[in-house]
Amino acid sequence: MHTKGFALVALLATISTAFAAGVDSTYTWQNVEIGGGGFVPGITFSPLQKDLIYVRTDIGGCYRWNASTNRWVQLLNWVSAADWHLLGVDSMIPDPVNVNRVYALAGTYTNSWDPKNGAVLRSDDQGDTWSQFSLPFKVGGNMPARGMGERLAVDPNNNNIVYLGARSGNGLYKSTDAGQTWAKVSSFPLTGKFQVDPTSDYGKDPVGVVWVKFDKTSISGGKSQIIYGAAADNTTANIFVSKDSGSTWTAIPGQPTGYLPKR
Repeated sequence: MHTKGFALVALLATISTAFAAGVDSTYTWQNVEIGGGGFVPGITFSPLQKDLIYVRTDIGGCYRWNASTNRWVQLLNWVSAADWHLLGVDSMIPDPVNVNRVYALAGTYTNSWDPKNGAVLRSDDQGDTWSQFSLPFKVGGNMPARGMGERLAVDPNNNNIVYLGARSGNGLYKSTDAGQTWAKVSSFPLTGKFQVDPTSDYGKDPVGVVWVKFDKTSISGGKSQIIYGAAADNTTANIFVSKDSGSTWTAIPGQPTGYLPKR
C-alpha cells in the first residue's frame, strides 16, 4: 500500500512539473463565461448613443454591451475580495447629458450579513474606470425588491444634480456635485417602510424609496422643476411629484392605494 501511495505522489509531482514547464509565462488570463453571476434586476439604455446599454446584477457586478462583439463586458473586475459588497448593484443609470458618464449604486446587503456601508460609483469613460464616493448607509443590491426601479436619477437639464432613493428608512438623497457628496431631502414625505417579510433578517429591512424620474420638459433656472419619486408603502399614497425642483412634494391625486409603485 505504501509503495503504491508513493508512486502516485511521484506521478502527480511529475505531471505538475511538466505542466508548469509548458505554461507560457506571457499568457494573458481572461474571464471565462460561466452563464451565472446573479439575477439581472435592471437594464438601462443611454439616451445619447445607440447600443450603449448597461445591466446590473445583484451579486455579480455590472456590465456594458459591446455591439461589435455581441458580448457583455464586466465593469467591476477591479473590486477586491475585501470590498466584495460592491459587487451588488442596486441601481445603474447612464448620464443623460454626458455620454461617457455612468453611475452605479453599489452594496450587497443592508442586514447583518454585510458590515460595510454602500457607495456611489461614477465612471467618466463608460465604465472602464471608476471613482468611488462613500455613503453613510448600507445599499442592498441583493436585498428584496431590487427590481422595482432605478433608485438613481440624473437631472437631464443639469447633470450635476443626482437623486438617490435609499433603503432601510433612510429616505431620499440628493447630490449637486455629480455624486461626490449627498444630503438628505427632508421634505420627501415617505421613507418606504414596506417589509417583504417582517419575520426574517433578510426580508424585514424596509424597501425604501424605489425610483425617481425627471420631466425633461420642465426646465427653468437651468434645472428640471418637475420630479417624480416613489416609495415602497402599500398603506397610503406612494407616488409624489415636486414642481419646484425637489423643494416640496405632494402625492399625485387620485392614485390607488394598497399597491407598490414598481416601475
